[in-house]
Amino acid sequence: MRNVLLVKVLALIAVVLVLAGCGSDDADEAGAPGPVTVTETVTETEPAPTEPEPEAGCSTAGLRLTLSEQDLPVEVAEVRQRVFEAAIACDYDTLEQIALERGEGFTFSFGGGDSAAAFWRDVEEAGTEEPLPMRALATILTLPYTRNEAGSYAWPTAYDESPEEADWQALVDAGLYSRGEVELMQTQGTGYLGYRTAITPDGDWQFFVAGD
Repeated sequence: MRNVLLVKVLALIAVVLVLAGCGSDDADEAGAPGPVTVTETVTETEPAPTEPEPEAGCSTAGLRLTLSEQDLPVEVAEVRQRVFEAAIACDYDTLEQIALERGEGFTFSFGGGDSAAAFWRDVEEAGTEEPLPMRALATILTLPYTRNEAGSYAWPTAYDESPEEADWQALVDAGLYSRGEVELMQTQGTGYLGYRTAITPDGDWQFFVAGD
């Protein structure tokens, strides 16, 4: 009888020990930290602005020009910037729009033609002139300006009534005309007959033309 009782007591102790061990495991699992979830936040950013790209075959391709600030009325500076950007992109339609949005007319040729955009596109695509108009327009707008007889802001300074040697040299340095071409204009007494452009003080783009 005593042996039976001893066996029962030992069995009861074993059960208690087993239950205690299971409780310890459950407690450890409950207290252990769970998996950590990392959430990555992706912030969308706007793409960096890009320079206007010229049309294929445009004479401005490969040019690295900077339009520096000049002491101009706000209206003139804004039109100059718009014309420069459109010329770099060979955006003939935008150039024609700017040419006609103010004033009573715009001079782009001393010959025939009703559309400045069509005229510039044809000359550019033919590729027989030097310099081609879009390259000339973008380049002269980066040069210093003068004031013409009507009081408009005009580029380049060689278009002045009495240009100095530095004004002529600026054309050569810019790669628009050779030294021989510049000297020919000087010796013939015709004045500067290359590409020139002008904007009135109130922002009317008046002409972009070459020749006499």
